[in-house]
Amino acid sequence: MFKTRIYYQDTDAGGVVYFANYLKFVEKSWFEFLSSIGIFLPEWEKKDTYLIVKTVHLDLIDKVRYGELITIKTSVKKVKNAYFILYHEIFRDEKITTKIETTMVCINSKGRPKRIPEDFKERLLKTM
Repeated sequence: MFKTRIYYQDTDAGGVVYFANYLKFVEKSWFEFLSSIGIFLPEWEKKDTYLIVKTVHLDLIDKVRYGELITIKTSVKKVKNAYFILYHEIFRDEKITTKIETTMVCINSKGRPKRIPEDFKERLLKTM
């Protein structure tokens, strides 16, 4: 779980979170989620294993405004050989405001897809 407050810089002229900023919140959440299960990305990059976001599906259910505190819950939805899907729910006062799905692709330093290393994959699968 990742918590953050909504700052003025996160919002549009109406004080509502600008849609693209949800991606910044989710990126922080998935980095913390992976770290919490023993996947520390800077260490994997030393082993020529990188992640990129291939697709994002964003469902805005309710507005989030300047000054509010949100909680992002990230979980693993699916794991395949070279990619996995993360599911994120954003809550304000225990009420869901946003659902986001990100497809993460494993690549090497040359930008080519590669299989997810077994240890990495096992850690993801244990959370399901």
